[in-house]
Amino acid sequence: MPPAGLGFPLVDFPLVIRQRGGRFVTDFRPEAHAAAALAGPTYHVDVATGSDAASGAGWAVALKSIFVATQLGNAGGVPFNVLVKTGTYSRANNFTNGGPMVVPTQPAAYRALGGRVTCWSGHDLAWPASPHATYGNCYAVARSTVTVVLDLLQANGFGNPVELARVADAAACNAMPGSWAQDGGTLYVRRADGLAPTNANTRVLIVVDAFSIDVTGKSVYLEGFDFQGGANGGVYIRGTASRAIVCVDCSARFAGGPSHAGDGFRIEDNSGLAALVRCTAAANAKEGLDFRWSLGGTPALRPLAIDCEAYDNGRHGHLSDSGLACREGLGGIAIGGDYHHNFGANLRLGEASKFWCLGTIARDSQGDAARGGSTAAIDLAASGTAQLWLEQTRSAGSAQAMAATDTAAIRFRRHGPSAGQAYAAVGGASIVDF
Repeated sequence: MPPAGLGFPLVDFPLVIRQRGGRFVTDFRPEAHAAAALAGPTYHVDVATGSDAASGAGWAVALKSIFVATQLGNAGGVPFNVLVKTGTYSRANNFTNGGPMVVPTQPAAYRALGGRVTCWSGHDLAWPASPHATYGNCYAVARSTVTVVLDLLQANGFGNPVELARVADAAACNAMPGSWAQDGGTLYVRRADGLAPTNANTRVLIVVDAFSIDVTGKSVYLEGFDFQGGANGGVYIRGTASRAIVCVDCSARFAGGPSHAGDGFRIEDNSGLAALVRCTAAANAKEGLDFRWSLGGTPALRPLAIDCEAYDNGRHGHLSDSGLACREGLGGIAIGGDYHHNFGANLRLGEASKFWCLGTIARDSQGDAARGGSTAAIDLAASGTAQLWLEQTRSAGSAQAMAATDTAAIRFRRHGPSAGQAYAAVGGASIVDF
């Protein structure tokens, strides 16, 4: 049974949750929340063989760009469905039309076909074949508003592309392997391996959207997409609107950067269900999954995270960033999931939010003390008047399994901490076994 006062309307969004083989499972059917779009006219997109002059009505007449499919669907005036062939889509051919996001003004479903679809917030550059005349270790190319530069040939410990370090100027870049610098409209890059940058080995993300829906957008279903970049978020949903947001098997990585505090999945002020199923948020400048409500009154956003993973979030010196964060009175549910190695509490509730976690794992928080912050290595945290219910959850590796401050309450049943983990309740806060 859900906790009393959870604030998630199971009457409107019924869930049957069962325990099976040591984990929690549910009967939640994501596609049921996109029935109108999935039954609507279908547009086909293939970046390798398509043409934006085509109709998109079948694979023989596939479009090249996702945003063109959105434009055609909007013009049709009814819910629509877009099938996207596996491939890598830069901003010239993804959702953003080489500029702002083309927002679906009808309920829309976007599904990857034949494998993953990568959408990244940048475009191919005209890299020179020779080093810079003055800074001979660097290669210079015309490009402004850069957020992140990725080495596509090297992977970090999590299996994601290595980020080159941003330095102050071209001279510093020239002196430091594996770095980049922005000087007005010129980008300087020095790869760690000494190779000349190409579009095949180096990816430059810039200050544009990856996937962003404003108040004009309708319900959206996304399946099988990997988003890289996004100045404010990899998947950024904002604006007062009544709609369902459903993401299945999607990822958001490298949102934001040193000067832009982007989250992986940021969903705020949206009235309706926000369901993330088997989604991954990693290496983002701020939070991994971030649910917010800034409008006051009774919140109408319904967060649901099923078997999601969020790690290595809170980069570039940003402080107190979590794998999953929920604020401002929202009531939500997390079923399963693994939140780890974030630079803040791995799962954090603030203000008057309420969250029910079943079988969730939180582990190996990095905290932010090393970069001048005050957040300890905490797995599960609540502040303000938040209430967090934990059902057969686990924590490991962090100094504190749970921490509650102000008058927040954490209630747990059969939680499994690792040896030596502390429980810290400060002031009028409480952490109790129920």
